Amino acid sequence: MRRLHFALLSFVLAVAVQPLVAATYYVGGCKIGAFGTINAAVAAVPAGSVIDLCPQTYPEQVVINKALTLQGIFSGNSSQAVITVPSGGLATTSSLVLGTVAAQVEVTAGPVTITNITVDGTASSNCPSSAYFGLFYASGSWGTVNEVETRNQNCNNDGFGIVAENGAGATQSVTIENSNINNNSHIGIFACSNQTPSTLTASIKSNYIATSGAFGIVTYCNVGGSVSGNIVAAASGYGVWAVSPSSLVSKNTVTGGIIGIEVDGAATVSGNTINGAQYGGVVVFAAGTVTSNNISNSGSYGIWLGVSGATIKTNIITQAPVGIEFNCNTGTVSGNTINGATTGIDTVPAAFTGINKFYNVGTARTGGAC
Repeated sequence: MRRLHFALLSFVLAVAVQPLVAATYYVGGCKIGAFGTINAAVAAVPAGSVIDLCPQTYPEQVVINKALTLQGIFSGNSSQAVITVPSGGLATTSSLVLGTVAAQVEVTAGPVTITNITVDGTASSNCPSSAYFGLFYASGSWGTVNEVETRNQNCNNDGFGIVAENGAGATQSVTIENSNINNNSHIGIFACSNQTPSTLTASIKSNYIATSGAFGIVTYCNVGGSVSGNIVAAASGYGVWAVSPSSLVSKNTVTGGIIGIEVDGAATVSGNTINGAQYGGVVVFAAGTVTSNNISNSGSYGIWLGVSGATIKTNIITQAPVGIEFNCNTGTVSGNTINGATTGIDTVPAAFTGINKFYNVGTARTGGAC
C-alpha cells in the first residue's frame, strides 16, 4: 500500500511541475482558476497562447514580450475589459523618435494580436511627465490591433492613442484596424520607421479617430503601408499628416480641423472625402500625388500648394474661397472640378496650361505676382 501511495504522489508531483502548453488561459473573475492579473498571465503562459480577459477593470501597466493573443471576452452581459493607469503611475520606456515615453500597453515581440480591449489613460493624479501612449508596438515587434478602444490619453499635452515603430533589423508589419481612438491630447495613431528603406509596414484601416489634439493619423519618418477607409474627426488639428514618402492615403473621411490632409512626403492621396477644414482641405509641401478627392466647405483653400512638382488631378472642390492656391508653384494640375469658389485657381504661373473645370466661380484664374 505504501508503494502505491508513493507512486501516486510521484505522479501528482510530476504533473504539477509540467510546464504550461500553448492554449487558452483566462484572467479575471469570470472563470475559476483564472490568473489575477494580465501581467501574471503574460509571464506564465508560453508563446503562442491566447489570454482571454474577463470583463472588468485592470489597473496595470502591461508589457507583452512574447507571441500571443490578448483579447476581451463576453461574460455576464458585458464584453468590456478595461486597462487603466495603475495607482503608482506608469514606468517609462524608450521610443525611437520620441525618446523617453510611458506606455500603458507595450509590445516588444510578435506576432501579438490585441482585440476587444479598452485602454483608458485617465490619470489625473499620476500623469506621466513624458509623452504617453495607450498602446505601443515598439521596435522589433509586430502584429494586429483589431476592435480596440484607446481613450483619454490626455492628462498632459503629449497623449497618443496607438503608436507603432521599427528601427534597424528585420522588417516588421503592424495592422491597426476597426478600432476606436478618441479623446487623446496629441496624436491618435502614429507610425514610423527611421530606416531607409523602411523596416515597418503599417496598415491603418477602417478606424474611427476623434482627436482633441494636433493630429488624427501621422505616417512619419519613412514608414511604408497605407492609411485607408478611416473616419477622422479632427476637432482642432490635422486629420492626416502624411510625412512618409511611402504613404498611400486613400478613401478616408476627414471632417473639421485646421487641415484635412497635409502632404509632407511624396505620398499619394487619393479618393478621400474632406469636409469643413478651417484652412485647407489638402495642403501640399512635397511633390506628391493628389487625385480624385472630394473636398468641400474649406475655410480658405480647397488645395494649397507649397512646392512645385506635385500632381493635382481630377479632384472635386466645392465651396471654398479659393479652389486651388498655386503660390506661384508649378506642377501638373488638370481635370479638377471647382464649384462655388470666389477664385478658382489663384497666383498661377503665367506658363501654366492645365485645363480645369469651373462652375459658379467668380474669377476663374489669377496670376498674382507670378
